[in-house]
Amino acid sequence: MTENKHSQNRDSDSINKERLLERILDIGELMLQSGAEINRVEDTLCRLGRAYGATPDVYVIVFSIAITLRFSDGVTVTQTRRVGDNDNIDFERLDRLNDLSRRCCSSPMTVSALEREIDRIRQRTNPVWILILGNALGAFSFSVFFGGSVPDGLAAALFSLLIVLLQCTLGKYSTNRILYTMVVSAIVGLGIGAICRVVPYFSRPMIMIGDIMLLNPGITMINAVREMMVGNTISGEIRLIESFTWALALAAGFMLAIHMTA
Repeated sequence: MTENKHSQNRDSDSINKERLLERILDIGELMLQSGAEINRVEDTLCRLGRAYGATPDVYVIVFSIAITLRFSDGVTVTQTRRVGDNDNIDFERLDRLNDLSRRCCSSPMTVSALEREIDRIRQRTNPVWILILGNALGAFSFSVFFGGSVPDGLAAALFSLLIVLLQCTLGKYSTNRILYTMVVSAIVGLGIGAICRVVPYFSRPMIMIGDIMLLNPGITMINAVREMMVGNTISGEIRLIESFTWALALAAGFMLAIHMTA
């Protein structure tokens, strides 16, 4: 009976450590999806593993995380997770995850408490009006900055609302980011071309440039260069190729719209 009790305790302890590893993976996944650099994700996961008394072995690339935790009692747990949809940059979520990891490292939480904190961060969403306002201000500013008039900037801001609408509808069902970017840029370009034919006063290039900047993969490209500079060559090359392909799809969509409305 004593042996059975010890066996049950070991099984329960192993299950808790597996749950802990799952939660640590959740943090890493959310960080990647929010736009964190590879070395920051690896460093955070290693610190969390050590905070819970384990020797961590972490490997992260753009779409995958692999973690092994070796505990002092001889228990070793390993998990790998495929990470998808990691182009939704959300610095506020990333800041909350960093804060959670710091609190965990200074005073480790129970697995259940950590799970509740992660769910709270995952379920947090920005109000739609912030997305609308940010896109409108960005489109207006870029259009005027590159030489457009105030009416051109206002028109770019108006079409940024179409981009938000497409992001909230097509974005939910898109499984191919490249094709999605091409479709969105073509639809927006056709709309801009149509209004410029009706109102010749508008400058089509100046309106387009304001909206192109909203879809441009600038942060992804910057992260790619940074990854290669700090030694994460594979992840950097993957992100660089992805960002170039994304930019080509963006250009192809707008060129198609220009050709159809010329």
